[in-house]
Amino acid sequence: MSNNQELTKLEFLLTLEGNIICQRYFNVRDFNPQATRSMDLHEYVKSICRKISDDLRIKSSNYLCENKEYILGLENVEDTTAAENEHFLLQIKQNDHVFIQRIFPAYVFHPKVRYTVDIRPMLKNFLSDLTTIMSMDELETTYLGYKL
Repeated sequence: MSNNQELTKLEFLLTLEGNIICQRYFNVRDFNPQATRSMDLHEYVKSICRKISDDLRIKSSNYLCENKEYILGLENVEDTTAAENEHFLLQIKQNDHVFIQRIFPAYVFHPKVRYTVDIRPMLKNFLSDLTTIMSMDELETTYLGYKL
């Protein structure tokens, strides 16, 4: 393999309070180190979190609609004091170095949904797009006139 086609191994990691939900390793051909500090990557990771949240929101709504008779009969569905601190954490790593991470709330989703997260249908697109971004030559590396 020639020098201009080296593979760089990266890690996609989604956790809920330290428990791994999804962990995938993926290779990036022609890795551009500037991509780790680019607005392109930041915006895409933000988009991933939004898509996961939207999916969980729809699943929570469907669950509540399907089980409305059961839920209406309960006085308290869950103890919200412990759940208010639960958050999802999405990290993109190279070796053990986390170069981007994003946290988003988990407590806003029903427990039956938040503890059975399945992002496998979306994962192939996420990793494909991340691979593309991490190997791009034309990247936005400034924000409000500051170099990232």
